[in-house]
Amino acid sequence: MTQTDARTGSQAEAASSSDALRERMIAELIESGVLTDPAIEAAFRAVPREVFAPAGTPAELPYAINDVVETRFSNDGRILSSLSAPVMHAGNLHQARIQEGQRVLEIGSGGPNAAMLAHLVGPSGHVVSVDIDEGVTARTRAGLERLGLADRVEIVTVDAFEPLGRGLFDRIMVTVSPWSLPQTWVEQLAPDGILVVPLGIAPGLQRVIGLRKRDGRLISESTVPGGFVPLQGTGLFNPPSARLTGPSGKPVTFRFTSEVPEQFGVSDNVLASDPVEAWSGVTYENGTIWLDLLTFLLVQPGACSMEAEDPADRGSDKSFYPALVDGASFAALHRRPATDTTVEVGAIGKGPDAKRLTRHLADTIAWYGAAHRGTEPLFQWWPTSTEPGDVPPSVTVLPRPHGTLTLSWPVAEQL
Repeated sequence: MTQTDARTGSQAEAASSSDALRERMIAELIESGVLTDPAIEAAFRAVPREVFAPAGTPAELPYAINDVVETRFSNDGRILSSLSAPVMHAGNLHQARIQEGQRVLEIGSGGPNAAMLAHLVGPSGHVVSVDIDEGVTARTRAGLERLGLADRVEIVTVDAFEPLGRGLFDRIMVTVSPWSLPQTWVEQLAPDGILVVPLGIAPGLQRVIGLRKRDGRLISESTVPGGFVPLQGTGLFNPPSARLTGPSGKPVTFRFTSEVPEQFGVSDNVLASDPVEAWSGVTYENGTIWLDLLTFLLVQPGACSMEAEDPADRGSDKSFYPALVDGASFAALHRRPATDTTVEVGAIGKGPDAKRLTRHLADTIAWYGAAHRGTEPLFQWWPTSTEPGDVPPSVTVLPRPHGTLTLSWPVAEQL
């Protein structure tokens, strides 16, 4: 056997392995219920994801449906860029409702998503993929050239908050998480177009929202869980925070949406005090994602994200990050077994006013469970050029640098 024969045989074996991994990934995505559109299925089948992965990446990793492939890091070890998990690509492409012949802008390049967009828009469509990191755009460009898709996808290295000068887009897909939606994105989106964005709702919480442009504002049509790297550049958001040390000796950080409250008085001594509990009566099946409950709690007055490397520093290893803070006291989300297959949600807190605060948080959970559980919140983005006007108390208003985000929950149907 010649060296050429050996090399050809090796390439054929690698291609066969890639095909098998792709088919297994597609089968798992279909079984999980996130892949239902034949056109998106065909796009997954057409794109060998390993083309965009760094050298040395295990062959199976780009096809593990729930795993990301980390590609670039900051000097302090934070992830700056990654290939999103296939399950996220499938869900977000479904939200975008891409049609053949459309113009699509991807903000946050990486490769696999841009390649699938190219297949979805077809030869008559066009994709522009932008990223602030030249290393990311170079890798994406090289991968698209290998796949013969460079003529359908324009790669641009730019801060996405800056005007792009490429006209209007039928769809904008954002694959990094911003805290605010700049006017440039709204202006570049065609009337009735769809923006899919993993928007930061509160520190530690993202929602991937499919927003339709209507009368100058954006109105949600779909939401799914999300976990994307933060947007870099002009739109980078570093939530104001207070960092303490828990009884374990590990850090405990309170992160806020605007500023650390002047009256914030939680201290290391408070963290070392005895906890107080309160319970809501609201139960969930084990393994359930409480996404809407977390969203509801994290936009309440006084809410913040309480990050503890050791959860017991909040009072119990069953505690969870949403918290309410008032002066020197806090209450965090808590859970305990209700049955063999369910958990009850409640609150655990510390500080001089912990009894009242934990009861308030537990009552808020109970109110959500009775009034809104099972409903999907409506998100609306009001650019600076528009105003939401007078809104009822049931609507949550979240001012942001480039506009206002409002959230409202329908009343749940009573069984």
